[in-house]
Amino acid sequence: MASISTKLASAGVCIVVLGTVILFRHQLTSAAAKPDLKPLAHWVFDPELLQGKTIPDRCGRLSATLMGAATISSEGPTPHLLLTGPDDGVMVKPRVSPDAAFLPKDALAVIAWVRIDEPNEWGAFLGCFQDNGPSEFGFVAGFNNKKFYLGLTSVNTKKMTYLESRTEYVRGQWYHFAGVYDGQEMRLYINGQLESTSREQSGAVLYAKSAPLVIGRYKDDNEDYPLCGAIKELMLCGHAVEAEAIAAHFEADRPLAAAPSVVPEGPRFLIEPYLQYVTRTSIVVMWETEEPAQAVVEYGKKYPPDQQVAVQKMVTLGEVALTNLEPHTKYYYRVVCTDANGRKLESKILTFLTAVGFNDAYSFTVIGDTQRNPIITGKVAKLMWERRPHFVIHNGDVVNDGDQKWQWVKDLFKPCNELFGRVAMFPCIGNHEKDHPYYYKYFSLPKPEYYYCFTYGNAEFFVLDTNTKRNLTPEGEQYRWLDKALAASTAKWKFCYHHHPPYSSDSDDYGNTWKGPSTEGDVRVRHFVQLYEKYNVDVVFSGHIHLYERTWPIREGRVDQKNGVVYVTSGGGGGRLEDFSPTPAFFKREGRVDYHFCYVTIHNGTFNLKAFDHEGRLFDEFSLKKD
Repeated sequence: MASISTKLASAGVCIVVLGTVILFRHQLTSAAAKPDLKPLAHWVFDPELLQGKTIPDRCGRLSATLMGAATISSEGPTPHLLLTGPDDGVMVKPRVSPDAAFLPKDALAVIAWVRIDEPNEWGAFLGCFQDNGPSEFGFVAGFNNKKFYLGLTSVNTKKMTYLESRTEYVRGQWYHFAGVYDGQEMRLYINGQLESTSREQSGAVLYAKSAPLVIGRYKDDNEDYPLCGAIKELMLCGHAVEAEAIAAHFEADRPLAAAPSVVPEGPRFLIEPYLQYVTRTSIVVMWETEEPAQAVVEYGKKYPPDQQVAVQKMVTLGEVALTNLEPHTKYYYRVVCTDANGRKLESKILTFLTAVGFNDAYSFTVIGDTQRNPIITGKVAKLMWERRPHFVIHNGDVVNDGDQKWQWVKDLFKPCNELFGRVAMFPCIGNHEKDHPYYYKYFSLPKPEYYYCFTYGNAEFFVLDTNTKRNLTPEGEQYRWLDKALAASTAKWKFCYHHHPPYSSDSDDYGNTWKGPSTEGDVRVRHFVQLYEKYNVDVVFSGHIHLYERTWPIREGRVDQKNGVVYVTSGGGGGRLEDFSPTPAFFKREGRVDYHFCYVTIHNGTFNLKAFDHEGRLFDEFSLKKD
């Protein structure tokens, strides 16, 4: 990965605010006279040039195709490509080999008019690269949270340099970008002015054996993050364009850089309101703003809500417990923030349902290992929301790097915003959270938070931390707590969940099954199995292995269909998929290598679980019944 910063995600649905009327309008057209920069490819984003979903290349080499909900718009001072959704972008070539004639070799330049409406840790206008750990190839022109950059790897360095601008962009404002490499020096120009240089690279550009050439996305084999904003035009040149020509290209459309921002000033949500820890009479509402603000949580059974709780302190992360609520009742709520300048920010009015009674029917969804794949996570979250669950449980690895804030913001909360804003999510902590304070900051759970229990309907859920820093033996704190908690439980249904599976048919996490033996699960976690069997736990959920697996009912190390415990591994929320052992384990009943989620319904003595893939197709189902 790049040395200047840890790459984070940005793939949630972008919100482009266009509520203000743009008074400035300079007549900028794609036909305006400009210097000939002799590009290899030149894309101009004008509705008059669009052919269905195909954007022609003015050089005749590389026509491109709109992806997702990307559109070509005439709104504002200039026609442009508008990118707002998680799937938006423009695909030029999905796979490019290093000998492709259209790729720049000894030198290159990327020149564009661009607008960033929402900052991301990593985003791109144009790229043909792979940046996977030590494997760094190709070039990418883009932006991060604050600045523009040009990234490039040469044959003599074999490691990518990310050259940043001095300019910090203003969201919603147009900029002229030019990144140049002459075989010895990288140069970055913003609005016609040279801003930074680097001589870390030398020689021809080093390309991967295969990489996508794509517009409007930071995309390689294991990363794919969209641009939320706009592109007016984009050129790829096979030579180092001179400074005078770059300045002239900027001057031709200079008034565009003076156009007012399309994003109005004022407070903004970094994380929109979401729900935590619902009970029959209470729920926690949380949110985060970019800058400190006071807030009021409005709530009530009427629309619009007629009660409120105020947060008088100026805070960025808000947390309000709504109490004395009525059981099994629908409430409306919204969060209204006011910054130090008196400017207001209102969320949309959302809903929640307080927990149901012991004899009521209810449902919940199960997901695990969302990690760093916001496109898949968003698809699965949308499918879960369509089922209208009462709550969600997460089997851990909610993000890929728990110490990276933007992964929490962009990879977890952004794609799950609609779901988490309507139903509470109860997580367990995985190894990728790194026991970081962000986990405890963003979730409101009973102390000590890394293990806890909660009741819903006629079930009780016991949530554990099975990471290596915890003692899981009978002498450990969690074991002793779980022994007492299970013994005291009077719930009809008992469920436990934690990140690591005690039983797993995975191919290589617990020993390379293609070459030798496997422990077929996490032996540390098996200490808990004797408690599961002692207290007749019904189902144990886990993640960590990126696939779906359901065991036979197991007791004392063998299948026992009458008295056994069922173990469900559900780790298909976004992490890179894994595989099964070549030979089946004694406990394996059903398995699927796919992104997925589970949907559970319970009424009195009937439990039913359905497993759906990320396209919404049912692939497994089972039921349990008890008196």
